Amino acid sequence: MPNPNMRSAVTKVLVFVNLSKIPGPRGYDYLVRFNRFFKTDILGAFTQVHVEYGAIASFPWPMNSVIIYSPEFVRKVLQEEGKKYIKGEQIEELRAVVGNGLATNNDQKSWLKSRSIISKEFGPKAVQEFTQAFERITCEYLAGWEKGPKEIDLVEEMKFLAFKIGCETLLKADLGKEDSRKVNEAVDFTSHAVYERIFQFLPIPYSWPTSKNKKFNLHYNNLNSLVMKLIKDEQSAGKKEKPVSVLEKLVHAVDDETGTGLSDDELRDEVLTMLLAGHETSAHSLIWIMGLLARHQDIQQKLFESSDSDYLKLVILEGMRLYPAFPVLSRKAAEDVTLGPYSIPKNTNVVIPIFVMQRDGAYWENPLEFRPERFAAAEQEKSGAFLPFSRGTRKCVAELFAMAEIFIIVKQIISKYHLELVEAELPAAQASVTLKPVAPVRVRISERSLIGLNSFKST
Repeated sequence: MPNPNMRSAVTKVLVFVNLSKIPGPRGYDYLVRFNRFFKTDILGAFTQVHVEYGAIASFPWPMNSVIIYSPEFVRKVLQEEGKKYIKGEQIEELRAVVGNGLATNNDQKSWLKSRSIISKEFGPKAVQEFTQAFERITCEYLAGWEKGPKEIDLVEEMKFLAFKIGCETLLKADLGKEDSRKVNEAVDFTSHAVYERIFQFLPIPYSWPTSKNKKFNLHYNNLNSLVMKLIKDEQSAGKKEKPVSVLEKLVHAVDDETGTGLSDDELRDEVLTMLLAGHETSAHSLIWIMGLLARHQDIQQKLFESSDSDYLKLVILEGMRLYPAFPVLSRKAAEDVTLGPYSIPKNTNVVIPIFVMQRDGAYWENPLEFRPERFAAAEQEKSGAFLPFSRGTRKCVAELFAMAEIFIIVKQIISKYHLELVEAELPAAQASVTLKPVAPVRVRISERSLIGLNSFKST
């Protein structure tokens, strides 16, 4: 079916904002050097911009963007003056995959209705009801790992486990191997394709029959068909006395104030958002956290021996600091605003490189080291330089769900298996909509019943 949310390739050139008074690359640096840099290494480009320009840098027409690195600026954009901003260009491109779901919707009225309905399904009580499913599915999955030492790819394993959990708890769907493959391929390809377009001066129109566009449309249609079938099946089944999945609840839920539910299009967009945000982000967070534990044997040993669940939380937070699931956030000024001494015109994209801020030595001591103890100080988790779930009214609605899922999976794996990284270091990170490794993350695993504590090695 036609995709109504594909962003026009000429949208950028139709808007001009004056950013001449804000420092940033110009001339050759802008048109060639950084243009190439962003195409080849987005995270490296964001880091270099910070090195050269400090807390803020502007990229004029046709990008019409400022990049901010200051926690003070971030708090103003996301929290103190959050109502003056809408979702930015990053999200406008993402709509081509997930439509106008909760994460992408800029229409305040419909967003509030959706938020009212959906937030109930990710609150503390609802998440608590899912924890038994998280644990059961994880234990069943780990039972399938062969006995004795072996090598696994964390990318493959964590993606599949997170997908199984998402299918049951979010969708109540037991997808076959072929459908599972289609969903994973579609999410991976479409999310990367739209992310690339954000940093292109003039993206190739979706209507042009290039091989990439044809592949994009094929994957989108596969996702759309699968999701609509799940919705129609649930609608036909009727309302249940005790629904067990988020989809079951959303299909029949109504807003307390308006008494209206979600339309088929709204349901489709929310389910597509859950597939991307509820499956892909958890999977990549788990890949990095388990990889870090496999790399740092001393921390893995301490976690295994610890009876204090608080230490596990510190490990997870530190993993999310080094490898945030969403490496970049963006907003767009809905009116003229100011950031410090700078005037930011309406329609300016405001980009927040979370990955760079969470590794900035100005805010974190020895920022590249994996040190869970740094989060023992509660203020670190609340720091304006720590944004794994964003901040403000538009922060991730599924934060509790994701934290509970990751907590249980990490705990179960470490209690049953000893992990050791095959390579000397973790692979480099690559920015897409989510942060993923550029190569497999291979680890050797051994059942803990077959090894002793002395097998741990300090690093």
